[in-house]
Amino acid sequence: MAILLDASTKSNDAWQYILNFVTSVARNFNVNTNCVRVAVIRYADSADPSIPLNRYGDINSLQQAVGSLTLIGGNSNLLTALQILRSQVFARNVVRQGATLVVGIVTDRLVCNTQITSEANYWKTSRNAIILGIAVTSTRAVDISCLSQIVSFNQYIEVADYRLLNNYVSQAWPYACPVATSAPPGPGTYVGAKCIASH
Repeated sequence: MAILLDASTKSNDAWQYILNFVTSVARNFNVNTNCVRVAVIRYADSADPSIPLNRYGDINSLQQAVGSLTLIGGNSNLLTALQILRSQVFARNVVRQGATLVVGIVTDRLVCNTQITSEANYWKTSRNAIILGIAVTSTRAVDISCLSQIVSFNQYIEVADYRLLNNYVSQAWPYACPVATSAPPGPGTYVGAKCIASH
């Protein structure tokens, strides 16, 4: 799973609500090197692969790392994050063969262009990735029709304010799990690529 975080200019409080939301969603998955691996890309005018896919093998270390991420500031350019996703984070030599690729976008600013929609279509069609979106709409700077073109099967959630993000955790994380295929023995529940953490 790769999470693309819009780190363009916003208040520190807003950024903290976003980070809290990301860690709350991640806690629903069985994060370890043999199961769900999580990467984070921060983006603004440019993008930064802040947390590579192989960096953290458990939810506690991942949560600490996400909590220490800082804002970049400036404008929002999703294309830069999608390009880093292709060249580094989900490069073919990095992802496991047969793994389900999930891309989550958390943004409060989005304007479409043909490059962004083309790159999103590459992920959905050529790499069979699931793309989901979380849009904070209080900024009035998110083009929802654009977001609906980028995500898979209209899998996006509009959140009226940063403070409300954690209210949507239970709605957001199931988007990342494909339909259950099998249930091998052992702790936790397998959904697709061993999605759900045991509680």
